[in-house]
Parts: sequence; C-alpha cells; structure tokens
Amino acid sequence: MRIRSRHVLTVVLGVTLLVAVLPTRWLGWTSDMADIVRIPIMPLAGVGSRLAGAMRPVNIDGNLVGDVADLREMESQRSRIERLLLAEQLRVAELETQLRHLQDLPPDARTRRPPVLIKSEVTGRRPDHPASGVELHVGPELAGRVSQGDAVTWDGRWLVGRVTRVSDFRLSALPVTHPDVGPLMGVILPEDEAVDVASSPRILLKQDGSGNLIGEIDRRSPVAIGDRVILADRSWPSSLQAFKIGRVAKMDDVDAAPLRVRLLVEPEVHLHQLPWVVIVGQDARGVAP
Repeated sequence: MRIRSRHVLTVVLGVTLLVAVLPTRWLGWTSDMADIVRIPIMPLAGVGSRLAGAMRPVNIDGNLVGDVADLREMESQRSRIERLLLAEQLRVAELETQLRHLQDLPPDARTRRPPVLIKSEVTGRRPDHPASGVELHVGPELAGRVSQGDAVTWDGRWLVGRVTRVSDFRLSALPVTHPDVGPLMGVILPEDEAVDVASSPRILLKQDGSGNLIGEIDRRSPVAIGDRVILADRSWPSSLQAFKIGRVAKMDDVDAAPLRVRLLVEPEVHLHQLPWVVIVGQDARGVAP
C-alpha cells in the first residue's frame, strides 16, 4: 500500500506540473470547474462583503468614505487656520500703517490733545462726486474728543477735509473741495526738493463746486503744471501747516486781468475714497503745559 500511494502521489504531482506549464488557452475548462467550486462559497462571500461594506463603506470611486471624510475635515480645518492667520496678518499690517501715520504727524506744541485716529465706516457717500461729504463712525471711547471744525488728514501728509457735525455715533466731514469749507491759503512749490518757501508764490484757493480748487496768481510767478500746493493758512492748526492740498493741473488766462493766471488745483487724495482718516484737533482747545 505504501508503494502504491507513493506512485499515486508521484503521478499527481507530475500531472499538476504538466498542467501548470500548458498554455492558458488550452485550459478553458478550468473556468467551468472554478464556477462549480465557487457555488457553495458565494453566499458566504456575499455576507462577508456586506459586513465589510457596513463597517467601512466604499464610495463609487472606490475610495473609503471614512478616510475621505477625515481628509476633508482636515483640509477644512487647515483652510480655516490659514484664513485666521491671514486675517491676523492683515490686522497687524493695518495697525502698523495706522501707527506709522500717527507718528508721521508733525508735533503741535500748542495743543494738549494728541491727534485722534479713527477707522472710518463711511455711510451715504457719493463715489461719483468728489466734493460730497462722508460720515465716520466713532466709538464710545472717542466721545468728547472730536469737535466741529477739526481737520481731517490722511497719511500724515494730506489735508483732505474738515469735521462739520458731531453726534454720539457719527461724524460728518466735508472734503476741502466743498464750498462750505471755505477758502484756503496755500504755497506753490516746484517738484524740485531745493526750494525757497519764503520766495514761493502764495495763492488763495476757492472751491469750484466740481471737486477742484481754483485761484489766481501773478503771471510772472514761476509756476508750472504739476507743481504741488501745500497749506499755509493760519486759520488751520499749526500742526497742519505744510500739509499737501493738491497739484496744479491747469493754467488759464484771465480775460479781465491780463497780468494774472487762473490755476486749477486737483487734490491727489479724495476724502470719499479713503478707508480711514486722522482727525487733528484745533490749536485753540488748550495750551500745552
């Protein structure tokens, strides 16, 4: 019996090796045998597949839904953190800019109060009309620190308007180009840095109602288009003297006065386009100790 069993095992191994090396197209009958073998196994395989699907569901793309949900949650958290970081960076940059603008304001030895920096929340402005007024929101911490007539400036260099009305919640301000602000006395300076302010021509500017300023000077005055105009008016606080008003944009002859020239001065900064401003108190509020 042992000899026969050994011969049978040898024959079976030999047949198996022979079948293993035969071309696959000669073994088509094996698929039928595989189907026969799978018949009793398929019910158990179906139960196992449903159980695995219930434990770890699969989406139509073949990805595990649980893993995709976790990945999406992590991406959402990352996007939120990035947004918060960018928001804080924008806030820091805004505060740095505001601090720089405050530090750039020239000191005023005759006023006790420092300039008040406010973030403007403009309501009811008319972007299509540069001479229109704006409203600025004021927090409760600024109550009593801003008064009618205070100057409105920008970037520590530009005179852009004046406060005309003060309430508990809002400030109303008009640009320097509005007729209600009144005339401004200025000095015309060329673009050259080496200028003599004492000999530079002075001009009285009036609002033309269209968002510009006009004034007349002697024809012999050394003035050219593009020259800058700065404030030199003692009716404004001394801390605002030499603030920029605008530039000469046009020069016309005056028919009624041949020896004079009419200048058109355009502001480079418009009040209704600014996100926030710096309000400077008047000198008459108090004298520094």
